Amino acid sequence: MASQSALVLGVSGMIGLPLAKSLVEEGWQVHGAARFGDEAVRREVKALGVNDIRFDVTSDDPAVLPDVDVVFLEVWDPAREDLVWLINFYGVGRVVQRYAGNADIVNGCTINVYGNSAEQPDEEAPCRPTSDYGHSRAAQERLIDYFVWQGGSKGMHVRYAHSNTAKRGMIRRLAETILSSESLGPNPDTRVQVIGIEDFVRVTIASVEKMATPPTAVNCCHPQVWTTRQLAEAIHRRVGRGKVIFDRSEGGVEHSAYAKVDRMIDWFGPPTVAPEQLIDRVVSDIL
Repeated sequence: MASQSALVLGVSGMIGLPLAKSLVEEGWQVHGAARFGDEAVRREVKALGVNDIRFDVTSDDPAVLPDVDVVFLEVWDPAREDLVWLINFYGVGRVVQRYAGNADIVNGCTINVYGNSAEQPDEEAPCRPTSDYGHSRAAQERLIDYFVWQGGSKGMHVRYAHSNTAKRGMIRRLAETILSSESLGPNPDTRVQVIGIEDFVRVTIASVEKMATPPTAVNCCHPQVWTTRQLAEAIHRRVGRGKVIFDRSEGGVEHSAYAKVDRMIDWFGPPTVAPEQLIDRVVSDIL
């Protein structure tokens, strides 16, 4: 693996940056592509030893991207909802078409492809997205499947659920809302899973050894399932200030976006960071 080369598309993002760092540490030759709206982030990418490439999937020609062994797709939803399909289907699709037959593809996807449901789906469950974003990512998966199959490459869809760092993620958002004593919304019973960014990165890299033609999928989530209220109350106990407020006393399980993790644990082992540790990180940073 030390002799392999990789392109991380979306290298400036929450997942792309630590992924590129870990790949470099493991001996990969790494190229990182992004729009790089923040020059400080670009300098951080370059400092890792990554070949930084300014690239916009919505407009730039994928032919300018370098030849590599593996492409890691870590492009996430934009600030403008009207760009969801342009980025996730058209933009990413053109990049995959350029590499199909020449590189393998690891697609950092999302459990939103399953849609919101009271049921906890596994990888064999049909994709039934309930949002425009979920529809665009489900369509993206099928487009990748086609190009990878047509070109004879291998691929993997890593379906993520709620990564967290000290400064970003669901735990941070809940903690800030609790500290301000504002409402956490109308759905205290919605099921959620929270996982450390380290496990996202670890599973994503390890997925290279499990790729198939056409791509298979693995859910990258923590096996511990919380209701939003349970998670909020655990954060509140650790913060010691503010209030846990919901708009109603119960309800919202049908809005759950979560997934089974048996395949991930079987292939890659259990998560290495406990949710309580993730909470401690956020609280230590925020107080």
